[in-house]
Amino acid sequence: MEDSAGPIEVEIISMNAGDDESADVTFEYNSRRITLSLFASPDQTQENLEDRLIRLLNEAIVADDKEYDAITDQIYDIIMGLGRIPFSRIAPLSTSLPSKDLHSLLYPETFDYRLQTVDGVASIFPINPDEAVSVPNTGPNPEVVTEFQPIKTIPRYSSRDVHVQEVLVSGYGTVCKAHVGSQTMLCKAQNQGLENPSLERELVAMQKIWNACSGLGVSILVPHLQGYVTFADSRDIIGLLRDWVLPSSYGSTLRDMDIVAVPKELKKKWSDQIRETVDKLHELSVIWGDGKASNVVVDQENNIWLIDFAGGWTKGWVDEELADSMEGDNQAVRNITRFLGVEE
Repeated sequence: MEDSAGPIEVEIISMNAGDDESADVTFEYNSRRITLSLFASPDQTQENLEDRLIRLLNEAIVADDKEYDAITDQIYDIIMGLGRIPFSRIAPLSTSLPSKDLHSLLYPETFDYRLQTVDGVASIFPINPDEAVSVPNTGPNPEVVTEFQPIKTIPRYSSRDVHVQEVLVSGYGTVCKAHVGSQTMLCKAQNQGLENPSLERELVAMQKIWNACSGLGVSILVPHLQGYVTFADSRDIIGLLRDWVLPSSYGSTLRDMDIVAVPKELKKKWSDQIRETVDKLHELSVIWGDGKASNVVVDQENNIWLIDFAGGWTKGWVDEELADSMEGDNQAVRNITRFLGVEE
């Protein structure tokens, strides 16, 4: 979003809502991270501005795309109407590029503010982190209990040494194209590390594949695990690095392509490769999980690679009751084959 009154850049990052008592919204204002806390006013006889914002945030988190845009426009107008001056003091528009290392992306310096109505006048003012709605994100919990055991021979890279080139998915975690030294890789990381079960699940799966492919003559069409990402202030694992797959001339994933324009024999090859790869994974007791066309990438040699072992399911590809099972994977393969227009 941009403000028509002057040169500022604003982007909503996340919303924390779900009840009528409190909520917060986190956004970037001129590349600085700000979290605005909202607590319901004690006066129940009228809806103060903070109450209205809490209501709008609760509506936004369950809205469809069209409704979401309209609601967030209202949220933006309210916040900028009161906050533009105080926010600009700590975040003037800068011509310099913000830091692009992974650590700064996952754990940005955050400024806490609160919106409150006193004697009928609403204002936005700075608060201490311990006065905010949400607990500050200071990194992974070192006491977390997990069954995951890293492989000693796989390299570890500090989150400060992973340089982000392009953010593909963002939020409480990130998926990005990154440089580590002279290598280009794909990075998947979660700011809470192994407290996130999807990260642990993917690491376990990738390690099984890594172990299998360490044997002579074993090839599985899954991008290879190249390293662990660790929290910069400790050795706690918060993510993984794997091969970056250069896209084919048809597109990066099956979902990106004009499938009608792909030759029939090539689609048959891809269908066979997907089936063979899933069978090999099942022999290793690895479940693909969220099998779908957008999780099949195609390289410059027109070979497929299966990605995303974090679990889950997507409507239209895998039934919910079959999620994270071999039966679900087989259903995904059938649906992808049908998507390709290839007879089984």
